[in-house]
Amino acid sequence: MNHIFAITGSQSGMGLAFRANLERLGHQVIGIDLPGKGAEVTADLSTKDGRNAAVAGVLALCQKPLDGVIANAGIDSEDSRFVFAINYEGVIDVLNGLRPSLAANSGARVLITSSNSMFITPGIPEQAVDHLLCGSLEEAIQIVGSKSNVCYQVSKLALVRWMRARAVEWAKEGITMNAIAPGAVRTPLLERDLIDPVKGPVIRALPKPLGEFPAANDIAGLAAFLLSEQARFIVGQVVTIDGGIEVSWREKDFPSTWQISESDWMNRMKL
Repeated sequence: MNHIFAITGSQSGMGLAFRANLERLGHQVIGIDLPGKGAEVTADLSTKDGRNAAVAGVLALCQKPLDGVIANAGIDSEDSRFVFAINYEGVIDVLNGLRPSLAANSGARVLITSSNSMFITPGIPEQAVDHLLCGSLEEAIQIVGSKSNVCYQVSKLALVRWMRARAVEWAKEGITMNAIAPGAVRTPLLERDLIDPVKGPVIRALPKPLGEFPAANDIAGLAAFLLSEQARFIVGQVVTIDGGIEVSWREKDFPSTWQISESDWMNRMKL
């Protein structure tokens, strides 16, 4: 059966790979990207008006309820306000705007592109994450302050926590929400970063148990599965696909046990 999927950031990098793979499988894709990139819907997701335009544009092109959304658009910058606007607020506003269409479907999927950097970067300020989750953007920006080099990780961590906090509620409407956490992916952007005098040495130092980083097509295969009927019982999960970077460094602290009292557990179980 052909499905209709919307993809933000659909015209380059992983978004383009997601698009090409879904179209190869016979699905219709409504791409959302900046003007001049050839997407069906053009919008600047860093602004509220742009997000509203993205939602309206997608709905105008749908002949039936959406089958799924890949929230893929994102940037890495030291401008924390810009990063939070696109990577966090932009994703949430677009997903909330498309939620009624997704809920009208009997088994819709939402997939969020996160990053393995939230697992392997030291010193991510938890308070900034908490402020984003509470809608306190200015406070989050203030806390990041001189640590603007971690605003990307803050945005991705907050987004995953937002997703997990709502996964059950959305699942009751027939919408499963999950996230993928890629690491370094072989794209033109990575090639540019490799020749950067600051980023290049860091990327080359990353562990590669398989001998190479995954290509965008490798990530696209996982995305297609998580959007499929076979993934209907996967809810609120984060799937890391980084060729073994994260497990090379954190092989002993995951999974961890649930530190909860028996009485609290009984309350959760409603026993």
